Amino acid sequence: MASVGSVSSKVIGSITNFKPVQKCCNFFKKDPEKAIAYSTIASVVGKDGIGCYMYVNQSLNNDKIPEDKRKFVAALDLTNGILMIVAQLGLFFGMRKLNEPLFNKIFQKSFDKGGQIFKSIATQIRKQQREVGETVSRKLTLKKEYNKIRKDCLDTFKFVTELAAATILAKRVIVPFIATPLAQKVEAKMGSKIADDKAKTSNKAEKDDDDKEESCKEDINKKLEAYHNSNLLAKYVRHGIMPQHLTYKQ
Repeated sequence: MASVGSVSSKVIGSITNFKPVQKCCNFFKKDPEKAIAYSTIASVVGKDGIGCYMYVNQSLNNDKIPEDKRKFVAALDLTNGILMIVAQLGLFFGMRKLNEPLFNKIFQKSFDKGGQIFKSIATQIRKQQREVGETVSRKLTLKKEYNKIRKDCLDTFKFVTELAAATILAKRVIVPFIATPLAQKVEAKMGSKIADDKAKTSNKAEKDDDDKEESCKEDINKKLEAYHNSNLLAKYVRHGIMPQHLTYKQ
């Protein structure tokens, strides 16, 4: 019997042969910073999307919530979920455009555009190498290492700020700031609508009751009138036993 390890390795190996998976792997190899950032925000937004669906479905089928208010609660859950997803995506991609200028401004004493800081660092490194008897590095080699360090720092800065903007600023600050007054407006509107519906239902019920009572009176009066017109009833009326004006009226 094949071991679990061999079976799982075959399954994973077959999955890696699919073109979408290969493209995804190549994307991670080519630009790991962007791939990690995109996959992270996709997982965050996906989680919120699933959560939004579950909250809405739960509100629509929650027996603890009055039936006339379930749609209102579900609408609030849906609005909050959509706002959260849109805000997170907006701040994430907006931050990607602002990150590099912001990085250059914050770390201008370490990575300047003019290259004066690199020249100073390269001079110090080459001087120390001469003093200890090491091979003096070429400026081009030092420049590549310096650029790699700058890129690693920028990638880390971008990853942290983009996710912080999406998950902290958008999700915990902006969305509640917008959703709370919006929920109050929707609640007021829905509340007045529910009150109007209840009033209409009550008025209709009262009208139906009045119509039923009038119909009942008419039926009774018709029956009494029929009795009056019958020969037997007329006989008693003529003898003064039953008054002629007998009817069911209020």
